[in-house]
Amino acid sequence: MAIALTVIFGSEINVTPQPRQVERQYAGFAGAEGVTAMHMGSRGYQLVISGRLRAATRAPLQAGIDAINSYCWSAAGDYSHGGITYSWVVFDKMEISRDGRGKGFHLLGSGWVTCEFTMYARALV
Repeated sequence: MAIALTVIFGSEINVTPQPRQVERQYAGFAGAEGVTAMHMGSRGYQLVISGRLRAATRAPLQAGIDAINSYCWSAAGDYSHGGITYSWVVFDKMEISRDGRGKGFHLLGSGWVTCEFTMYARALV
């Protein structure tokens, strides 16, 4: 059963699958004009997950970031969002966005500490 991405990242996320990538190997031969191409199939596709994380203070926000980042060491799994299941997904890296002053964490007037993030994942099939 697929794990909902909102369980990992919360409800303030956008999930954007990128177009599937193709792998080709090109070769040229002496005396022949042009090259040949061997089509080697799909190399999966990138899944970009972006959004906002929030917590009451900075310590639990950092703990949440660390917990999410630990998925980068997990085996491929199935994840879902918006009624779509993404199969055999691995997480590559997480980035915390910074504003123009270099700040990644923001204290809101309502008392929340937030940060914007982007997680890059790859569907292997």
